Amino acid sequence: MKRKTTPSPVESDPPRNDPTRLWRDLSGPVTLKHVGLMEKLKAHYVTTSRDDQLAEEIELMIKNAMLRRDPSRPHAADNRCEGTALAVIAQSGAGKTKAMEHFLKDNPFFPNYGDPRGGCPLITVQTRSPATLAQLGMATMHGCGYPSQTHKAENEAWSLARFQLRHQNILISHYAEAQRIIKQKNRAERGKIVETLASLMTDLEWPLYLVLSGLQELKKLFQNDFLDEPDKESRESHATLTRRTRFVEFKSIDSTHDRKDLDRGVGEYEELAGVSLRIVKEPEMRERICHAGARQLGLFFELLVMAIEVCILSGRKAVALQDFEAAYAARTMQPVELNVFASDYWREIDTTIIQHRAEDDEEAEPKPKKEKPRRSDT
Repeated sequence: MKRKTTPSPVESDPPRNDPTRLWRDLSGPVTLKHVGLMEKLKAHYVTTSRDDQLAEEIELMIKNAMLRRDPSRPHAADNRCEGTALAVIAQSGAGKTKAMEHFLKDNPFFPNYGDPRGGCPLITVQTRSPATLAQLGMATMHGCGYPSQTHKAENEAWSLARFQLRHQNILISHYAEAQRIIKQKNRAERGKIVETLASLMTDLEWPLYLVLSGLQELKKLFQNDFLDEPDKESRESHATLTRRTRFVEFKSIDSTHDRKDLDRGVGEYEELAGVSLRIVKEPEMRERICHAGARQLGLFFELLVMAIEVCILSGRKAVALQDFEAAYAARTMQPVELNVFASDYWREIDTTIIQHRAEDDEEAEPKPKKEKPRRSDT
């Protein structure tokens, strides 16, 4: 889709106070130089063909949003076609968040993205556990810039959320970490969430477009058995959500098949950091990093940046195997025998368990408290 010049930004609230200003004021030039370099490295993004696929899907969503339901009537909020949804699915560490941020950054169709009062027609809502309908409504309110700190009942929360979506001219709502909806065990709560998502898209007064991004478990949301013994309304809502959703899946990387993208990215980081990454371009080393990062693109470059930092802090100009060994140890806290860059049997190490352990701990539902024994009345 051809982009025009970015429109003038909408006046927004003044920026918040900088909480790290004191630390920067107390830091010397060497520290500040290092911080500046790491900022550039961690903010850098390596584009691949999956970015084109993501852009195509969101641009299709934009075109659909511009369609009039009745071409004989003028463009208006109540003369738009019903919304659709896009599910962006990938493993942890694939880079879903950075891919979305890269697409939205400086995009004239989404000016001032990230500023709730900046006039951007897209907001990102963080889905948190437990994913109840009330929690999702509160999160949507916050994403719209409504600063309520008081927990509200689901009806009130969604009434305010829908009002804010219209008031702020929000056309697309992106729900990040949407797989947390799957972890909701309550059958009735699942049904209410599905009904709400479907109704947001089919609201004739203000149809909304949805982007749901999350882990592989998110696929279960669209399976027929997601709702256990649903009533007619829930079943129809689930069919509506599934029928209106398109999918983008970020596949795992392969050191041979994706060599060109990986080597191009390594070259970009090499130029930014001013260090030699010759070792990374060796086939076995490239495969080691792929394996260490559970074959996820985001983790591949995360480990690369960590190794570069170890190298720079050591005062060297060429990244070596020992830098990756130290970076992996810091990232995983694993002993030498389970360190992909230290063990001779690195191919046998199951890195998917290591990389997802932190997320599994975070996602784990709290254990129910044991009931205290009741005192006998006798």
